[in-house]
Amino acid sequence: MVEPSPTPEDAVAEVAEVAAALAPHRAEVSASISDVLASRIDDLRGDPALLDLLAASVEGNVETILHVLRHDLDPRDVEPPAAAMAYARRLAQREVPVNALVRAYRVGQSHLMEWAFAEAARRPGEAAAAASQRIVLVVMDYVDHVTQHVIGAYESEREHWRQGRHALRLARVRDVLAGRTPTDPDEQLAVETTLAYRLAPVHLGLVVWADEPPSSGTADAVAALERVALDVGAALDAVGRPLVVPWDAGSAWVWVTRRDEGDPPREALARAVARHGPGLHVAGGAPLAGVAGFRTTHDQARRARDVALASGTGAPAVTLFDEVGAVALLCADREGARAWVRRVLGPLADPEPGVGRLRETLRVFLATGGSLATAATRLQVHRNTVKYRVARAHEVRGRPLGSSENDRLDVELALMACAWLGPADQP
Repeated sequence: MVEPSPTPEDAVAEVAEVAAALAPHRAEVSASISDVLASRIDDLRGDPALLDLLAASVEGNVETILHVLRHDLDPRDVEPPAAAMAYARRLAQREVPVNALVRAYRVGQSHLMEWAFAEAARRPGEAAAAASQRIVLVVMDYVDHVTQHVIGAYESEREHWRQGRHALRLARVRDVLAGRTPTDPDEQLAVETTLAYRLAPVHLGLVVWADEPPSSGTADAVAALERVALDVGAALDAVGRPLVVPWDAGSAWVWVTRRDEGDPPREALARAVARHGPGLHVAGGAPLAGVAGFRTTHDQARRARDVALASGTGAPAVTLFDEVGAVALLCADREGARAWVRRVLGPLADPEPGVGRLRETLRVFLATGGSLATAATRLQVHRNTVKYRVARAHEVRGRPLGSSENDRLDVELALMACAWLGPADQP
């Protein structure tokens, strides 16, 4: 006589029996799953407290799943276990990648079903198959439902934690920049621990900014700037991880520990910034040592950024203070600087494009030591063109170069100011 095929009601009853049979062993099942997760997913290994949270999360999920199976509940109507939510938040605080959390649920699901299948196999053939099929569907729905909640908790906690951490770091950095650096070794160690950055070595201060921050939100903007800072640190052969402190949605203060006070490699910096796409910029100070160097190089980086911003939409990807230091100081008094430039250059400071070409040619000519050939190569024109424009620039100015003791130096500085800040009469 052929046995009738199990009905859906029969399958529900069989699943309830399987869950009831596993319930007394849930501690053993949970421990087994926890061991598998800790051994197979490297990111979930940690200190004993973190492993305890993992065990509590697994046990909470196993107990909830068995309860859903035993009472034929809709898995999408149950609340995720509190321990599971707490574990997700702790992983976010430890900056464990979220994909490790997702993988844990997939691996845990697979291991739990092995236990359930083994128990279901004790039933007659068709009953075992029906029970196993239903268990698969219910557990998959449960895992899909719960992972949505724990990932939401993870993301929310990560954002909150980052904001809190950044706020604390910014407060400590402000203290150091304001001269409120602790002199007691223990207190200084506490500050360095908060910053995850040492204050004694050689520092290179940087400001990283984007023309247009990502539209997806502050967290993405901060993450994007951090990626640029880390890439710049690698390009500079930094010692350890750079200190990155978000200043606003579009810019971040960065300190990189260097091995010496040598000039930063401009081309390497430019390549690192270019890898992250257009619209990103870096301004840098000079490498300096100690707490005083930490402050000074940061101040220089901010001044270099002021020059880059003053130059308008054509700001270069990299601006170094040692290249624009004098202009940076002029930026502190833009109106006074323009008046001084007009006094030094006279009509050569006019905004007309033709006068601008004369100004740029004279600037490059002086910067190359008065070499017509070198200036022509840099400007990509004939040397006779350089000769003509230099002579014409003197005529427009109205007096020859060197008409007073410091005239040549003043002219070079005024020409550099025009190149970065614009002509004297430009609004």
